[in-house]
Parts: sequence; structure tokens; C-alpha cells
Amino acid sequence: MADYRTIKQLRREALGHDALLFSAAFSAGALLYFLGRAVREAVSDGGSADFWTISLSDDLILSGLIAGELFLIWNNGLRQGLRGHSIGKHRVGLAVVDVGDEAPTGAGRGILRGLIMAVLLDLAVAAIPIGLPTTFRRLTPDSWHFGGAAYLALIVLVVPLLLSSDRGFADRIARTKVVRATGAGARTTEGRQRILTAVDVAGVVGLLGVAITYIAYYSPLLKFPDPF
Repeated sequence: MADYRTIKQLRREALGHDALLFSAAFSAGALLYFLGRAVREAVSDGGSADFWTISLSDDLILSGLIAGELFLIWNNGLRQGLRGHSIGKHRVGLAVVDVGDEAPTGAGRGILRGLIMAVLLDLAVAAIPIGLPTTFRRLTPDSWHFGGAAYLALIVLVVPLLLSSDRGFADRIARTKVVRATGAGARTTEGRQRILTAVDVAGVVGLLGVAITYIAYYSPLLKFPDPF
């Protein structure tokens, strides 16, 4: 059946798919940190960290973010450069190609594109006004931290989604464009779609688990006005 949606519409859907997979990678990274820290505390003579200490640790959030950003560099960078599409774009039938010969860009430019997106995402997370730890904040001295850069990165990420342009910031730097994929392998098979949907659900459950943990811990401190 023909798909009459525009490339921009398909690109937004692909972004949603890739975001859910990012959530799954984040959840996996956070879970590995939790299990590793729990085991270390259990075998340590002086281990005193409990469930709340580990679950609310900045390192747990940072571990999840690093895992997500590494996935982003692979999925939207290396894989996309070699195969012409991220997992999300493959699910909706899109490809990322060179603006000239319309061929996959190769590993080098693909990784460049992925790195740009990972850096922008890391800076954009820093713009969220609740003090979330980020890779950039942890690995660089305080003198490198510019609040304005975080908000600029957020604008660079969001504005192309709102405008009519089919090319984002990373596309212009890496000299790429997004087109409709053609051929027998243009879209993900139905069997793999079902597997990816299960991974999407796992990612959402993981994020909700982290959010619910924070809410459960801090809920006694919240004061709501009496409606009556």
C-alpha cells in the first residue's frame, strides 16, 4: 500500500521510534549500573548503600545516558552511514544519503553525524532545570560549562522539527539528506517490527521505573493544597 505521508512526517515517526530505542538503551545502562552497584555493596564488608541510595544516584542516571548516547552514535551514526538508515528510519522506509550521489555516506561521515546528535542531546539534557547529570558535565571542568550552550543545543534540536525543512543541523554539517528508501529491503520486516515493538515497551517501562522511584521517594516532601 502506498504511503502518502511526507518525508517530514515519516522523519518525525522515525525519530519517535529511535527515541524509544534510546530509552531502552538508557534503561539497560541504568539497570546494569544498579545490579553492579548492588552486587558490589553486597560483597563489600563496609557496604551500606540501600535501594534508595543506588536508585537515586546520579551515577545511575549518567550510566543510562552514556549507554543511550553510545547507542545513538551507533544507530544514527555508524549504522546509518554504512546501511543508509537508522533502525527507526528503516521501520518507516527512509534513508540518509549523500546530497550529491545519493549513496550511503560511509562510516566516517556517519559517525560524525551521530557524534553531533549525541553532543547536542547531552547539552540539551543539561538545559532541563532539575540538575540532571550529563556526560559533558562529568567529563569536563566546571569552567567549560556554559548554560547558554545547553539552551542553544535544545533550540538546534527542536526547531528543525517545527519548520518545513527536511534537513536538520546534523544533515547540513555531514552533507546528507533524508529520502524515501527503495528496493526489497527498504522497510523492516513484520517479524522484526514485532521484536522492536517489544524493545520499545521495555524502554518505556524502564524510564517509568526510574521516574516512579524518584516520585515515590520524594512524594512525602510534596505539599499539595487542600481543595476543600
